Parts: sequence; structure tokens; C-alpha cells
Amino acid sequence: MKGRLHLRAEDAEDVPAISALAQDFVARVTDIGYDMRARRLVLLGNRFCWETGRPMRTRTALVLSSLLTVKRRNWPEQAEAVVELLAIEAEPGDSAVTLHLHFAGGAAIRAQAECVDLLLDDLAEPVPTPRKPVHRAG
Repeated sequence: MKGRLHLRAEDAEDVPAISALAQDFVARVTDIGYDMRARRLVLLGNRFCWETGRPMRTRTALVLSSLLTVKRRNWPEQAEAVVELLAIEAEPGDSAVTLHLHFAGGAAIRAQAECVDLLLDDLAEPVPTPRKPVHRAG
């Protein structure tokens, strides 16, 4: 348990910290699911562990709860496609908050929620990876 993160965002000010830790999280589109009845979006994938200072990844669940609606834009059609999370943003509104998940290549998820209820939960210890994500200037 020493290398695992278990973090919760409960307001818009908490989201940037989770966004930074989730940057370069990768998941197959088949490992991302929305349960309308439970009002929950779950992304299961591999998170790059920026906090370790070494190239490592860990199996991680990102869970967005208390959702009212979920919409995707520019979403890959191939079931085995992999998406790479770049950032999560929270946009507070009068009666709801909008969570924006931005992925490489222009894919995005927009979720309207009653409140910010975001969980980042590492499911395994970090393991070394041969590759470190590279970010190129636009």
C-alpha cells in the first residue's frame, strides 16, 4: 500500500491536483463505462506515476459520481482503441458542475454532475515502464 494513491475531489478546487496526477492515464475505450442508474462513470486504466520521479505506471480507477448526464465528443469507434487523458477540469455552474475530461487527439467527455465527486484509486503498486510520456509543444 505504500506506493498507492487514494484521493477524492469534493469541490472544484480539488480537481487540478487529481488532474495533474491523472495526466497520461491510458485506457481502452472498452474499459470506460457509464452506469446511468448508479449515475457513475468509471475509467479503468494505467496511470503514469509522475510523483515517483521515475518512469512507472500503476493500474488505476477514476470514478466520477453524482452524474446527471454524460456526453462524448470525437470518441474512437474501435472497441480496442486506447485513449490518453490529458486533463480534467471542473466548471462550477448555478445548479450543477460540469466536468471536462480532455484526451489526446481531441476526444472528450463532458459530464454534468450535482457536485464534484471524483475518486482516483490506485489498484496496484507502481511498476517500472520503459517509456515516459512526451509532450510536444503545439
